[in-house]
This record gives sequence, structure tokens and C-alpha cells, in this order.
Amino acid sequence: MKRACVLWLLLAAVLVTGCNTVKRVLGVQTVGEPTINLRSAEARWLLIKNPRFGDVASEPEYVWVEEDKVPTTLTTLIRGKSAIIAPPEIVAKYGPPPGGGKISPRQGTPYQTADGSRPAVSDAPTAGTSPRTAAVTAASAPEPVTRGFVVYVDTTRIVVDLTAADGVKPGAILSLRRDRIPIVHPVTGEVLGELDEEVATARVVETRDKFSVAEVESVAPGAQVQVRDRVVLK
Repeated sequence: MKRACVLWLLLAAVLVTGCNTVKRVLGVQTVGEPTINLRSAEARWLLIKNPRFGDVASEPEYVWVEEDKVPTTLTTLIRGKSAIIAPPEIVAKYGPPPGGGKISPRQGTPYQTADGSRPAVSDAPTAGTSPRTAAVTAASAPEPVTRGFVVYVDTTRIVVDLTAADGVKPGAILSLRRDRIPIVHPVTGEVLGELDEEVATARVVETRDKFSVAEVESVAPGAQVQVRDRVVLK
């Protein structure tokens, strides 16, 4: 009798173990088994066609979103999510991602580094290049430009998304610019720059954790400072 009970207990244990093994093979999650989704700690951004553009008057035509949060729209269902990703010339017009975040490789801008800036120029001369030529090239390389956006406009004050971490401090002069035409190389596709105009200048009076406040000092004739105007630190 005892031997029969032991055999039944062993049979039950084998059946339970087999069920769990089958569930694992079939990909069925059992209760109490934790699921761990690994995700990169550093967000990468995509500039996409705004699904709300045209329906809401204040919404821009393109918006920055994290690459794993691209919304599902009628266009993406038919043509795939890559169909709403902005082309390089639009990326240049809208500037860098929020907070200077890194641009996803899916954006298709090979001439940019991951953080949206130009590739660094090496100080070491390449093969076949004289030290004199390398020195001239390094000296003529443009300095990196700190850029941001106007996020709030008052009568004489504005708020920009640049902070002390971007090199902004009280007394700094900001150039408020409005992009007009991106200049794209017809062969390489590289965005060479933009033809833009300065609409105003402002002096920083206060810096905070996530924004800075500036007083408008001058405005171009007939111009008016607007939200989303580009900000360049002089």
C-alpha cells in the first residue's frame, strides 16, 4: 500500500514538471514567473509627422518622439512606421531633440553623430596630408553652436529651453532666429546649413533647472518673437 502511494506521488511530480516544461517550450508564461524587459537607459529620438497636425491649430507639423513610442496611424498601418519619419532636410529645420537627446539611426541622417551634432574633426593628420594642411583644416573647423527653442513669450520676456548645462548664464546674449530654407547638398544629401534671419536678440536674466528667462533687447522691423523660434547662444 505504501509502495503504491509513493509511486502515485512520483507520477504526479513527473506530470507537474512535464507541464511546466511544455509551457516553457510553447512560450506560455506561468503564474509567478517574472518577465524582465530590458531597455536602453538612454532614449533615442525620431522626428515624425504629427498625427494631430491639421486637427489642432497649435500642433506643429512634425514632433519628436522616442523611437519605441512611434504612434500607430492609418499611414503606418498601410505603409509601415518608417513612412512618417521626417526626411533629413526637415530634421535640420526643426533642430535637435528635446534636451539635446540623441537621434535614432532610423532617422536616416548619416552625416550626423548620435547626438545630432557634426562628426568631430580629428587633430591627427591622415595619410598623405601634411601637418601644415591638417593644422589649417583644424583651425578652420567651425565651433559647436548651442541651440534651443523659444517655449514661452511675454511682452518683453521670453523663456527658452537652454540651461546652465548648455553654457547659458545671466548676461548671455541670445540670437532669436527663424529658419527659412535648409540648404541640402544635391549629391551627398548632407544638410549644409540654413538660410535664416535674426528676428530679435535677448539677454539672459535668470537660469533654472530646465529653462532660462531672457529680456528682449531688440526686434527686427516688422518682426515678432514667436514660440518655436530658434535660439542661438552668441
